[in-house]
Amino acid sequence: MTNDDFKQMLDEALKPIKDEQAELRNLVETRVLPPLVYIETTVKGYADMYKVNDSNIRRMEKRLETVEE
Repeated sequence: MTNDDFKQMLDEALKPIKDEQAELRNLVETRVLPPLVYIETTVKGYADMYKVNDSNIRRMEKRLETVEE
């Protein structure tokens, strides 16, 4: 058995695994990643809103403390 014969046998044995890997990659890229990107964007948006609201609440609290004193 030569190296070329061994490589050919190995390629033939690995072909189903490579095909399955290509199918899984396609599944991940088309069905899993888009919803994750949407969720990530939404969570970042909520985080930004939380920071702005927190800042506004602190400013309002500081103004009220001044008025109350």
